[in-house]
Amino acid sequence: MKKIILLFTLGLFTILCSIEINLDEAVNLAKENNKDIQASKFSLSAFRWGKYDALSNFFPQVSFNSTIVRIDDETYKEANEPIQIPSIGMQFPAMFPVEKTTYTNNITVQQPIFNGGKLFFGYQLADLARKQEKIALDNKKNDISYAVASTYFNYLKLKDIQTLNEKSLSSAQSHLKTVEKKQEVGAATRSDILQWQVKVNNAKTARFAVENNMKEIISYWENLIGSEGKIPSEIQLKIFDDEIKRYADMDNESSDEAKEKFLEKVKTSSRTLMGMELAKKMMKKNYWMQKGNFLPAFNLQFDYQFESDDKFDLDGNDNWNLAAVISLPLFTSGANFSKVKKAKYELLKTQKKTDYTKENYLLAAENVFNQMITKARIVKDNKTETKLAEENHKIINQLYEEGMAINSELLDAETMLYSSKMKLIESYFDFVLMKYEMKKYINIVEE
Repeated sequence: MKKIILLFTLGLFTILCSIEINLDEAVNLAKENNKDIQASKFSLSAFRWGKYDALSNFFPQVSFNSTIVRIDDETYKEANEPIQIPSIGMQFPAMFPVEKTTYTNNITVQQPIFNGGKLFFGYQLADLARKQEKIALDNKKNDISYAVASTYFNYLKLKDIQTLNEKSLSSAQSHLKTVEKKQEVGAATRSDILQWQVKVNNAKTARFAVENNMKEIISYWENLIGSEGKIPSEIQLKIFDDEIKRYADMDNESSDEAKEKFLEKVKTSSRTLMGMELAKKMMKKNYWMQKGNFLPAFNLQFDYQFESDDKFDLDGNDNWNLAAVISLPLFTSGANFSKVKKAKYELLKTQKKTDYTKENYLLAAENVFNQMITKARIVKDNKTETKLAEENHKIINQLYEEGMAINSELLDAETMLYSSKMKLIESYFDFVLMKYEMKKYINIVEE
């Protein structure tokens, strides 16, 4: 028991000594410390350099080439041996003498002119891949922002529930003492005491469960933002009342109009939908690039040789040549045709899959909007229920003190009061979380 009290005290002390931060600060911390986002930033840099690499294929490629050739003694002797003419008793020097060691140095310039559109489409694909990685990074930031917001508000909800449980426990203990005093004078029964003891024990169990949930969510929170000793700062739920009223009071016509505006914003702002469109564009570019395999390739090559002798001094016999190379594929055993067909069906598959995914995505966004209205109406209903429970509890408590209400009626009124307050707290935070889920669809969670 002492260990449990000590652990609880230490946990409470840790919370009290923690620094409160708001949602924007928490989101910024999470984005800064999240390793997956850091990895995606490096990946984006890699794709950016991949785009530059594809662009470099349009420009000339210049290379310096140096060759050293050494032949064996026998070959050297045979190649340089004088030509003998026995009939006239004369000899002549070798017609094509060679050096034992030959140094050749030259510079080669290659300039691609046309290669069936491969360079052009390759560059476009590299640029689309970079954009797609940027969208993936934005989506990860959006996901982490929503995860932080969700954890932030779940923590505050647990904290409010914890406060409400403490009030419920304190009230139950107070009533228990009152009933025990009444029993001493014969104004209450043993059953009345047992009922309040059960109420007290249930409140203690609920407090224990909330404390455990608080520890778990704090642990997850610290891991999520990548920092310890920081907890969410409190917010006033009343700031959402105007928005709740606006959604709750919507009729069918106004809700349909608001829903259409929301879905239009999703279509234009959602990074997920943008990523789908990019995937289709990439498959289309790949399809056209494969068609380019049937077209001729035309390239230029200039070669300048400034040395070819037996001394490595970068000076010697020089010559140059310019070559225009045209290559036309005539027969590739069906390889090019197969590549085009493969690219075509991959394009069709991507188009169908993205269209299907887009439909489901927009349907999910529509459902989130509908749930937003439902959550707002639940908050409104719970407010009315809480007012009813407060008034009922006030009346029953007064009647109980006057001896005109029995113990079980007060117990029921107490249970109804704290149950309605609990439902109101949960419905408030359910609305707030749904609000941020809507923002997730249009990539403005952090705002």
